[in-house]
Amino acid sequence: MNKTSQAQAGQMMKLAAENIRALSEENQDLKTKVAHYEKKERAEKIASKMEQKGLEPELSMEDKIAGLLKRDDLSVVEEAVSMSAPQMKLASVHDGDMRVAVEGDETGGSAQDAFAANLASIG
Repeated sequence: MNKTSQAQAGQMMKLAAENIRALSEENQDLKTKVAHYEKKERAEKIASKMEQKGLEPELSMEDKIAGLLKRDDLSVVEEAVSMSAPQMKLASVHDGDMRVAVEGDETGGSAQDAFAANLASIG
């Protein structure tokens, strides 16, 4: 039977410890990468819901995702988006002539005209 000397056993322990440390560091790196991909996937889902509901329409999808990735905890934002109602643009005011353009009004009339037309259609 081969006997292992005390010096050989010490070398084996040292080598084993080095390998365990290296594997532990690699494992930690992989955990960090997986966490990043999971967070990115979650941010993409939240940004998609924001797009569907018309939230922050001035931002592109990529900008929304980038903004979400800067946050530590996405659960609050996710909850807020799920609780928000879809945003709708009903009208806009033109600077030059101060006329109000009503969404869906192709006639170019004023908001008062559109309101009156809608009231008339009810009766």
